[in-house]
Amino acid sequence: MCRSLIVAVSCLLLVRFACGAEPIPAPLQVVDARPDDVMNAKFSSNDGWIGGDGINSVPLPDDSVLWIFGDTLVGRIRDGKRDDVGMVNSSFARQRGWGADAQIELLLNREADGTPTSYIVPEKKPGYYWLWDGIVLDGKLYVFTTRLTSPGTITAFDWKLMDQSLLVVDNPLDDPAHWSVQQLDMPFGVFADDYEALWGFEVILVDEHVYIYGSTRQKNGDPRSLIVARVPPRELTDLARWRFRGASEWIPDPRQAAALTTDVGTEGSVTWLPDRQRFVYVYSPPLDPNIRMRTAQTPIGPWSEAVTIYTCPEVDWDPRIFCYAGKARLVPGTTDELLITYATNSFDMLPHVTADARVYQPRFVRARVTE
Repeated sequence: MCRSLIVAVSCLLLVRFACGAEPIPAPLQVVDARPDDVMNAKFSSNDGWIGGDGINSVPLPDDSVLWIFGDTLVGRIRDGKRDDVGMVNSSFARQRGWGADAQIELLLNREADGTPTSYIVPEKKPGYYWLWDGIVLDGKLYVFTTRLTSPGTITAFDWKLMDQSLLVVDNPLDDPAHWSVQQLDMPFGVFADDYEALWGFEVILVDEHVYIYGSTRQKNGDPRSLIVARVPPRELTDLARWRFRGASEWIPDPRQAAALTTDVGTEGSVTWLPDRQRFVYVYSPPLDPNIRMRTAQTPIGPWSEAVTIYTCPEVDWDPRIFCYAGKARLVPGTTDELLITYATNSFDMLPHVTADARVYQPRFVRARVTE
C-alpha cells in the first residue's frame, strides 16, 4: 500500500552511489494529479476522530497499513462545523485492502472515563511527541519522534522543539493502546538557535542498510537542506553504528552531514519506483501550496531540480489557510501511480478549523509518474 520498504537495487548501483559518480538525472514528472475521492471519503469522520496532520504510513507484516497522525482533532462535525473540539498529539488508523473496498479504522485512544488522550507520551519528560515515519524490521515497529513543549493552547505555532527519540514497538499488530513501547533517546536531533537537525521524517530499507532522512538548517530563517544517515537493519538502535553522508563518504559525525539538496521542508517522503529505476523525493516547501518532487538514481542523490507535482487548492478558499506535509507513496499493484498526501491548517487554527470543518483534514491525491 505504501512506499516500498524493501528495495531491490543492483550491485552495480551500489558501487555507483558509493563512489558518488552518478550524474544529475532529469526530473520525472507527475501527470493527471487529481483528488482521490475514495481515500478522502474514507478518512472523513463526523464523530470522535475529526481531523489530523502528519499523515505518515507504514506497511505491517499482516499486509495492513498503519497510518500515523500527529496532532489530531477530537469532537464532532455538524453542518460543516466542528463542535466540542479538543486535541490529542497522536492517533492512528489501520487500513486493510485498497480502493473502494478498503476498510479504514480510525483509532483514537481514550482514558478509562472516555477522555481522549494521546497514544504515546514522553516518559519522565514534559511535553508531547510528534510522530514521524516508521519501519518494521524483524516484526518490530520503529517510529521516529520529536518531543515538543507548548503552553497548552491550540494554535498553529505555539510549540518548541526539544529533542528526539526512537520508539520500539514489540507488538505492532496489536491495538496501539496495548503496544509494548520502548523509548530510546536519540541525540542526533539538535534544536539550537545556531543549528538545527531533525531526523526520521522518512526511513526506508535499501538492500543492506536502513536510510534515515532528515533536514537541517544553521539558524532560524535559513533554508532547510536534506540530509541522510544509514545503518544496518539489525543495528538500528545501536546509535554508535549510524553513519552520516558527508561530502564524499559515510562518516560518524552527524554535524558533518552534507546537504544533498536545499530549500526543502521538514517533512517529505523518498519512494523507489521499480519500473523507472529511480527514487523520488516529495515534499512541501515551508508555507508553500506547491508540492515538489526531485528524482535520483540512488538514495543519496544527486537529486534533480524540483518540479511542482500538485498545487493545493485549499489556499484559494481563505488567505488564512496554509498547506504542508506533502508526501507520496507508490500505489500497490501499480508501477507508476503515486498516492500523494498533505495537510491543511489555518494561521487562526482553532477558531477557523471549528468554523470550517474542511480545514485540518488529511488530503489524498492520485497521480501518475512519467518521464
